[in-house]
Amino acid sequence: MPATCTLVVDEHAYKLYSEYTGIPEEVIAQAAKNFGSFNLVTWNECPGADWTEKARVYYETNPEYLFDLLYGSQTKARRRAIYQQYGHWPWMVGNGDDVLEFGGGLGFCCSMLRDEGKRVTYVDVDGPAAKFAKWYFARCGQPDIEQILTPSERLVLPEGRSWDLVFSDSVIEHVPDPAGTVETLARAVRPGGLLYLIIDAHEVSAAFPMHRHVHLSEILAGAPTLRRMQHVLHQGDGLNAFRAPVDF
Repeated sequence: MPATCTLVVDEHAYKLYSEYTGIPEEVIAQAAKNFGSFNLVTWNECPGADWTEKARVYYETNPEYLFDLLYGSQTKARRRAIYQQYGHWPWMVGNGDDVLEFGGGLGFCCSMLRDEGKRVTYVDVDGPAAKFAKWYFARCGQPDIEQILTPSERLVLPEGRSWDLVFSDSVIEHVPDPAGTVETLARAVRPGGLLYLIIDAHEVSAAFPMHRHVHLSEILAGAPTLRRMQHVLHQGDGLNAFRAPVDF
């Protein structure tokens, strides 16, 4: 049975981040509104000989990219409404009790699923987002949300662990090895379970230098475990779901 959960008031992300950092809420609101400029400036200031090294520094050390996340997830209710609008929510709540989110960011989605009584595992790099999420889970009375911190250069999950639902929302386009990352996620799906991938598939722009266009064909070519799964939802490169066989 799902573990019990503690429901709390769904406070605005800007208020929460102000409480967390001490930065005035109106300053956070303005920074979030201009997150594209922060993305560009922060990325360009990151040292590194190539994209992978810049990405490591960007996600492990720079809190400025959180303004992007804050703008997109201003409340849990808003985020849930978006998932419902685009049809994601039934997939996210209807596939078993044990859930892993790769690239959990601020932790809003993991907290929502915990509100639903799921047993939740949050996975992200050891950086500013994960530190905020840990604080946020405690503040919500949800310290039992498991946190797994992974190196930024490759996804590492505990050996022998598996989940009913493994999902990632707008993260695969940010990792150095998309196919290898998805292969690791596919291996973490239980027999009969689901891998649900939302990929921001737009081309790189000046405001999003940390994004790279990821093609599903390239992921499939480099992820043999994924190829063994049933492709149950296919909407171009951006949205795909894969069901693991019961004898997986």
